[in-house]
Amino acid sequence: MATAHLRSRVRWIVAGLVVVMLVLSVRSHHGPSTEPATAAELTLVATEFNHDYQVNDVAPVWERFDASSRTVIARSRYLRWHHECPSAPGAATTLSASPVSNGWWVVAYSISGVILHDYWHQEQRRWRFSLVRSNPSAVALYSSSFANYARATGCNAG
Repeated sequence: MATAHLRSRVRWIVAGLVVVMLVLSVRSHHGPSTEPATAAELTLVATEFNHDYQVNDVAPVWERFDASSRTVIARSRYLRWHHECPSAPGAATTLSASPVSNGWWVVAYSISGVILHDYWHQEQRRWRFSLVRSNPSAVALYSSSFANYARATGCNAG
């Protein structure tokens, strides 16, 4: 009798552990539901963002766009254009993340010795990149034709 009770408890414990492992696995693959509004967290997010862009893994890059940036170019178009004309900006080194005003932060980073700045803020407790504030010339390019984009980026696919 005690053995059957023990087996039942072990089964429930194993089932509980499986559920916990599944939840943790899903969370780790989809990222946390919230990200702290700290310089340390933004530095991690921006470093991963720049790495993804550098290696042309642009799906997670577009996913980090804020709502206004997502209206500039549809996800499918962004992915297609970057697939047809991969960028090669060089390795980025994140230098700092600092609050500016009204919830906006600036991230300074360096590519080949050139210091650049991107603007980030939180939407629904997640860090989001503002293409509109960070790179207005890219907004103009993404709003034009693929041929113009290809020509401006030095790609001969257009």
